Amino acid sequence: MAERDERYYKACMEHYTVSRRGLLRGLFSGANRVKKEAQAPMIVRTVPRPPGAIAEAMFLQVCQECDECEKACPQQVIERPEGYPQLNLEYNDCSQCGECQKACPTQALSSPTTDIGVRPTFSSRCANRLSGYCELCAEQCPHQAIEIRQNQVPVVKADSCDGCGQCRTPCYSGAITMAFLSV
Repeated sequence: MAERDERYYKACMEHYTVSRRGLLRGLFSGANRVKKEAQAPMIVRTVPRPPGAIAEAMFLQVCQECDECEKACPQQVIERPEGYPQLNLEYNDCSQCGECQKACPTQALSSPTTDIGVRPTFSSRCANRLSGYCELCAEQCPHQAIEIRQNQVPVVKADSCDGCGQCRTPCYSGAITMAFLSV
């Protein structure tokens, strides 16, 4: 093998010379690549979770399916049909009492956001639309998120509503259904 002299090494160094701009581009592109790879996959929630549920991807990783939240719920609206807890507001409402959050051993229900992810929808058989004298849903809403106009279907203020379902319970005409919002 031939001896490498000073000219060889000088040629190599000139070939591998990097400008400051090139160096910074290389550093930042590597950091951006790592940042993109480290981000959690986007999993969309498809069912209403108990109040305080963390982001769905993390929730599915953290929740141990232990049923402590289900046992702690005084309203008995938490069920686990597929293992993970979800809310069923068909026969009762969520009082947002926080008992499920206290009972959760894994912090899966530790988010400060208590929005359940459902909103009331009103059918055309609403008594207020038909007679103009029913305001039961608006009276029962703890957040005053329902606006009533005489002889019209009530309107939900989406920014005030947390999806608890307390408006649905007193509706004697069955005109309110709780629809899940895909978040």
